[in-house]
Amino acid sequence: MITANNPANDVYEYESEIIDTRSDLFWELQTTGSVFINRCEVSTFELLENVSDDDKADVFSMLITGNDDVKSHAIDLLMHSFVNTYDDDAILRHYIDSLTDL
Repeated sequence: MITANNPANDVYEYESEIIDTRSDLFWELQTTGSVFINRCEVSTFELLENVSDDDKADVFSMLITGNDDVKSHAIDLLMHSFVNTYDDDAILRHYIDSLTDL
């Protein structure tokens, strides 16, 4: 049942929380290789499944060459996949769940 006090009623009322939570989750994903979102583990490998083969080549090139331009491009590709996979509603649900787990 949706009530007037339910934060999920207005995603954009929580825009800054969504942006901060997404940023924190993506940072954890970058530094550890996986993160839990809505109680499900997400790995960089899963996100890579959503990018084209050419873009995957850039990500692997980053691992081999260490080139900063390629690294930046690879991070952008992963972030794009991350945002496409976990929209604002999913991030808001994660944010709300994290508050209730305290």
